[in-house]
Amino acid sequence: MDYVEPAVARKMDGLRLALSAHVPAPYGMSARAIFDHHGVAYVPVRQVVAGENEDLVAWTGHRNAPVAVYNDEVPRVGWLEILNLAERLGSGPSLFPSDIDERMLMVGFSNELIGENTFIWNLRLVMLGFGGPERAARERLRNPMYDQYGYSEEAAGMAVDRAKVVADRLTAQLVAQREAGRRYIVGEAFSALDVYWVYFSQAVRTFPAAVCETPPGMRRVYEAAARALGDVDPILVEHRDRILAERDLPLDF
Repeated sequence: MDYVEPAVARKMDGLRLALSAHVPAPYGMSARAIFDHHGVAYVPVRQVVAGENEDLVAWTGHRNAPVAVYNDEVPRVGWLEILNLAERLGSGPSLFPSDIDERMLMVGFSNELIGENTFIWNLRLVMLGFGGPERAARERLRNPMYDQYGYSEEAAGMAVDRAKVVADRLTAQLVAQREAGRRYIVGEAFSALDVYWVYFSQAVRTFPAAVCETPPGMRRVYEAAARALGDVDPILVEHRDRILAERDLPLDF
């Protein structure tokens, strides 16, 4: 992708989307997929993983990605803020179920997957601890993510059990949907939850190299998280792979 620097993007109109440059980061990839689904054009803006990103902070107030800025509106950083922005700006089928109960279920599941202190948050603690305490202590000096995620050996020790609860509940939901003859995680139509699972499922099993050339270091920490999580029901990866086969979701970075 051709990224624009934050200082340049700040002077532009329209939608600018700060993304972790040259990394298949799941938050950014899912944001891209959602804007693509709705046909919303955006300018990709460079964010450097674990970098100071001073120009991005000066513009948006945020160091991490994704950050979506539309014209002179307030920057959006949360997954639900970004999803709602795409729904407002774009066209095509909504990524929210039409049924109110299914819509609430989708939002709840999405938060349990990618919100604070939930599935991916806890597995991120496992990833930060990859390589042992001495490595974590060294990395903490240069990588602000350790403090942002509240990393400690104790927190990492509890993280796997918390992530497993979400994985087990998602498995039960997919099994129930399959038994009901439904193809998606919630309801009868493709939703944002299916998008999120495609990208965040990397913590269960990384994408095959033929599908996405994940950088070796990133692949190693995802595989460490998957080993810590242990065996999961094959339905989780089967669903991910089927959605990837059926949908034109972005996998370049």
